Amino acid sequence: MMSYIWLILGGAVLVISAGFFVTLFRFRLKKRVRKYKPPKPPKKPAPEYTRNHALKQIDKCIYDLNHGRADIRESYQNMSTVMRTFVSDMTGINVTSMTLFELQALNDKRLSELIEKWYAPEFAMKTQADFMNDAEQAKHAVKRWN
Repeated sequence: MMSYIWLILGGAVLVISAGFFVTLFRFRLKKRVRKYKPPKPPKKPAPEYTRNHALKQIDKCIYDLNHGRADIRESYQNMSTVMRTFVSDMTGINVTSMTLFELQALNDKRLSELIEKWYAPEFAMKTQADFMNDAEQAKHAVKRWN
């Protein structure tokens, strides 16, 4: 009869100590394993800042053309880049590498009409396009963009 009591006590001590160690290691593992937190998205700049930056970049394109730092073709290419970057920043849609057909499919005529008008002078070696008028139209589009 004595041997059964020791066997029951030993089993109870074994179960209690096993429960203690399982609980202890579970809490220690929780401390070591860190949950993955996705990075916070970058803050989007204020629309006024984006708008003013685009206007300054268009003015820089005009300045570069007037002072011989860029020819008319480079000026159109730079202005196209400025407008595409501006629209990407304002809408959150990456239009910097879209073709004209893809821009027209977006159903936003403001950018696609400007880019369509600039395609010929942007890719032609020589053109008679009026860059100052086109730059003013780009500024007007930037000012009215909401």
